[in-house]
Amino acid sequence: MRTVLYIAVVCFLMMSCKKEATNLPPDFNHEITPVPITENVNVGAYYYNYSAADWAKKYSNTPVAGEYSALDPAVMAQHRQWADEGGVDFFIFNWNGAATGDPLLKSFITGRNNQVKMVINFNMAHLSATNNSPLTGAKLNTFLNEFKTLATAHFNQAYYYKIDGRPVILISPLNLSANAAASIDYAAVLPVLKEAMSKEGIDLYVIGEITSGWLPPIRYAPAIKAMDAVGLSNWSTDVYDRSVFFNAFSDINWKNWKDSTTNWNVDYVPCIFPGFNDKTMSPASKLYNIGGNAAFYETYCNVAKHNMGSKRIVLINSWNNFQAGTSLEPAKEYGTTYLGVTKAQFKVKVL
Repeated sequence: MRTVLYIAVVCFLMMSCKKEATNLPPDFNHEITPVPITENVNVGAYYYNYSAADWAKKYSNTPVAGEYSALDPAVMAQHRQWADEGGVDFFIFNWNGAATGDPLLKSFITGRNNQVKMVINFNMAHLSATNNSPLTGAKLNTFLNEFKTLATAHFNQAYYYKIDGRPVILISPLNLSANAAASIDYAAVLPVLKEAMSKEGIDLYVIGEITSGWLPPIRYAPAIKAMDAVGLSNWSTDVYDRSVFFNAFSDINWKNWKDSTTNWNVDYVPCIFPGFNDKTMSPASKLYNIGGNAAFYETYCNVAKHNMGSKRIVLINSWNNFQAGTSLEPAKEYGTTYLGVTKAQFKVKVL
């Protein structure tokens, strides 16, 4: 009798727990299902221009190419070759005025006989727009003239990356700081830029860059709505739960972004990394180490495929940011593993 009573009690408790479980929130560590592809994904990687001063700082992983200068033709040739091997369609080069940006662009172009192409990330910082001196008048003219110069030099060239015949450009940042929140009215500036480029015979495809992750899209809605697409480039985190359930949290967050931006007729562009580890350079960093292995990266690639927009663009941050431990470029610790994962996940296998 006691045995029967015990079994009855256990069954009741199990049924009660099961009933209660139906009221629990979703599993934040949900499985990321693989996404097979029948069409190639457009893959870009952020390229960092290392100098001797940069290599003097501590960094994670050991580049196979050594402590190089990207202005060395042999180094850039090797990087282009590796990019082709990994299915990287374009490098993203930061451009913050001709003096700083043009030498790297020239290095990429010189002797190029590879498939990988160029995309310019136009950084607004050098225009020195402020709340008291916004991007209007003379500053706006400077902005437009710089784009006209870039258009003449690069946008129509075979080495420049295009989507549906439209040169791809990043503009950064959309997430202006509080003391510069009124410095650039993107909703007013972007139509003027598009009109000026149209007169040059250029139909730009503009991706707005937000330089921090984990933000709600509504926060920057007016600026986002002026873009063709939007991406958030930095997904490091100091929140423990996000670091532990990183891919699942990213999937939930990116679905919100894709749903919102789709309603605004703006493409969402996921941005991923093979791993993150900035503690070698900054031991006191409060950011958590994330990934840094093939299994993590493969799953993260599938999060991106779940959430990419209609133009099927995925960005990788980075090609070679060794100080943040996000590098795709071959290193002694992982060889060409991440290149292999990138190609396998984003390119249709040729039989």
